[in-house]
Amino acid sequence: MPTVSIIIPTYNRCDLLLQTINSVLAQDSRDFEILVIDDGSTDHTGQTVAEIKDNRIKYFPKNNGGRSSARNFGLKKAQGQFICFLDSDDLWPGNFLRTMTSRLQKNPQYGAAYCMRTLLFEDGSTKPSYQKEFFFSGQITSQLFQKTFIQTSTICFRREILEDIFFDESLNNGEDVDVWLKISTRTKFLFVPDIQIIYRQQTLPDTAEFDSKYCNRIRVLERFYFKLGGNKYIPRKIAMRKLSYAYRSAAKKALKAGCRKAAIELTKMALQFQKWQIRLYLDLIKAYNINRKNDKMPDWQMPKPLEINGSSIAGEPK
Repeated sequence: MPTVSIIIPTYNRCDLLLQTINSVLAQDSRDFEILVIDDGSTDHTGQTVAEIKDNRIKYFPKNNGGRSSARNFGLKKAQGQFICFLDSDDLWPGNFLRTMTSRLQKNPQYGAAYCMRTLLFEDGSTKPSYQKEFFFSGQITSQLFQKTFIQTSTICFRREILEDIFFDESLNNGEDVDVWLKISTRTKFLFVPDIQIIYRQQTLPDTAEFDSKYCNRIRVLERFYFKLGGNKYIPRKIAMRKLSYAYRSAAKKALKAGCRKAAIELTKMALQFQKWQIRLYLDLIKAYNINRKNDKMPDWQMPKPLEINGSSIAGEPK
């Protein structure tokens, strides 16, 4: 049985994937397995992995189902004492595995350890994603609810902590914070400040498009607080402020995109959590001032609330 199982979901990233795998093979800790979960790639991913001659690499092709589906599939195959997820465009420093596993071994009261990340831009420049004051050790449920400061490739888990935990495959974003929040109620997280992973930051065009995916994270927060016992860990005042802020943030994106109906409905939702916020009424006026005929998404609908047991689990490859 390997000490660490490293789950790498991937889709059409064979060139970047090769660099990611090589960053694992270069670790100064050697006792691990790499599970490459190919989520229906149409490029040369399979050939690229096959050309790497290392028996610690296990390649699993499957039908396309999204990154949550791929991670869930990897969880079912993992054999290690510790489990790490590594996105197929991220890179680990050579001492990542040794550092993270040793910290957990020395601190048995923690079920997960995580570190910072350095953003790597397309022009080769870098910068830290957050300063160290944004990171915490211990019971971090309330902090996580307010801000997602943990990225998937930065965490190392004890295997038993992930028992019965799966990524919600109905979500195309926000699935990470959904899982971190659930895990945070069953264990403490240890922040490791002296190591950083490399996170590739793609430069996206500044568009004014609006997509309902901006609301997924809100639904995740609502489900956690109102249906999954999050109210036991997060003071009500903090939760109401965060939910109002999240709705306003989505409403501002809708307003910028000229989506009248979405901006109005999202702002009204924000007001349900903070009725005294004058700026929300000003936002509502701006939304109503958009001519109905100019509404870019007149049939927009807020995604439905998430079910308590709404996660689907990946099956075997077909």
